[in-house]
Amino acid sequence: MTYGASRAAASSSESPNAIAPTACWTKADNRDLRSELVAAAIAMMAEPQAVAVPSLRPIARACGVAPSAVYWHFPSEADLRSAVLDTEYASLVEAVESALDATEEAGNQLVAAGDAYITWGAAYPGAYQLLFESDDALPETRAAHGPRLQAHIVELARLVAPDAPFASALLLWSAWHGVVSLRLHKTEWDRGMTAQDANRRLVRAVVSSGAKAVDMDSRTAP
Repeated sequence: MTYGASRAAASSSESPNAIAPTACWTKADNRDLRSELVAAAIAMMAEPQAVAVPSLRPIARACGVAPSAVYWHFPSEADLRSAVLDTEYASLVEAVESALDATEEAGNQLVAAGDAYITWGAAYPGAYQLLFESDDALPETRAAHGPRLQAHIVELARLVAPDAPFASALLLWSAWHGVVSLRLHKTEWDRGMTAQDANRRLVRAVVSSGAKAVDMDSRTAP
């Protein structure tokens, strides 16, 4: 089941035609219940909320099964939480990579990466909060995606700040996070610009600072 299909399936499970809860569930049932459970948890995070995966009981209810059925696939709520985080983080990485693949000019790729990051965060606020506004340790399963996204941003930053690509990438990523987080939590603010405009200003600032640093180095060189 794809990420988009999982969201659609979970949303439909909350309709009047949702599956009625059953007293028990067995492995013999012809259902991919594990995927349904993850999708139901994701669908419940459609709006900003406390940084937590919904509890097992409402997730089981959304899938039309008894809470005990969840434990066939997830020994604890922590295991379900980790599976949700894995799914969400992979989705974010794929969104950024797709944007980069669709952008041919290297000079526009930082903008494309920032737009994709900000757009994903705005589209999935509950998931974004869970990923970046909680103190969860990075499980080994999710850690594999981290270097992929980090490497993309660092390599793009290297084009404009060759002497400090990691620091520049980290500052830019922090700024993107600020754009997303403030728009999720401070909806009453009049910002005077779109998130995409803000991203372009941020990228220009990084490019400008990188150029100035190179110029300063050339002036101080013996």
